[in-house]
Amino acid sequence: MIRRFIGQFFIVDGFTMIGLLFPVEFYSETKSLFLLGVISGIYNLLNALGSYIWGYLIDRTRLRKEYAILLSLLGICVGVIYHQNKLIAYELSGFVSALDGPIYSAIILETIPQERLLIENTRFSQISLAGNITGSLLSAFYPNDYMIIGFFTISLLVNVIHIPKYDGGINFDAADRNKMLKLLYIPVISFFWFNLAAEIFYTLYVPLNYLMGNPSFIVFISYSLLYFIEELTYSKGLELVKGKEEYFMFLVIFLRSLIILTLIFIIITGFKIHYFVMLFFLTFGPLFPIYNISFFSVLIKGLRRNKATIIGIFNASEDVANIAGGFLAGSTNNIAVNYQIAFYSFALSMFLLYIYLAKPLRTKAS
Repeated sequence: MIRRFIGQFFIVDGFTMIGLLFPVEFYSETKSLFLLGVISGIYNLLNALGSYIWGYLIDRTRLRKEYAILLSLLGICVGVIYHQNKLIAYELSGFVSALDGPIYSAIILETIPQERLLIENTRFSQISLAGNITGSLLSAFYPNDYMIIGFFTISLLVNVIHIPKYDGGINFDAADRNKMLKLLYIPVISFFWFNLAAEIFYTLYVPLNYLMGNPSFIVFISYSLLYFIEELTYSKGLELVKGKEEYFMFLVIFLRSLIILTLIFIIITGFKIHYFVMLFFLTFGPLFPIYNISFFSVLIKGLRRNKATIIGIFNASEDVANIAGGFLAGSTNNIAVNYQIAFYSFALSMFLLYIYLAKPLRTKAS
């Protein structure tokens, strides 16, 4: 079973290297927070567009192996372009990488028996995580354009050999999706502001390291550790938040807001914390699994239908938030001011979440 997902390890390797190497190199050359925000915003815009287009095509067609092979082929093209023009390849990777999640998720749901779904999905997540970690470490210690092309080439061979040829199901219901959106608009907006603030934080992490006088490899090491800690957090998260989901949602927003305020204070006072900036990053990032598990546990509690539709709606909200966050992170060249935008975004997210949870009778979509 697991062999059909090995190709995804190499795909994630390639896209992780592109996604980390170029922004760091770009900022080191331009030192422009505005331009960094622009390229991040365009990347997220193309990623959101890709999520919609690829998801639509997968839902409306029965092709599965064909799209997995197409993903590898497009990855090779992006790798070749990256060797010639890193900016164009970086932006294109936003669109192409958006195919990764939908196609492999469809293959998992349609080829794995229900009784083994949880186990195989966990293994799939571990493979993806291993790709993130490997790509991050290679970005730090052995950045190589040809290696990126090689990873996508290996994924093509694995996908051709190991992904089965079959006709998938057609899953498309626009009316059902629109109905869910009307019923859940408050938590959707809260989720938007939460992710917008997070995107600003992650976009600013590169210039923050330069401001603290850190070498670029600190960014790559930080992401390697982040992926590892996040996986541990997910494995313990369900047990941790059970019965206390609402408490942990507000706690995560509060702690992330506190981290933002602390960074604003450090920047304004001119205090250099150097490598200790990693501690803020490695606290901020792993809080997300706790929030994510709590948020969706509360949201879909008691629902018998439409869970996939609801998740799709919130994924779209996150995509739009990433676009806006990327652009807002570069709205000024003052990092402290941009962190303030993130802080107010978290505050607004908490306020809207409180309104939704405080309703005596919540409207539930079934």
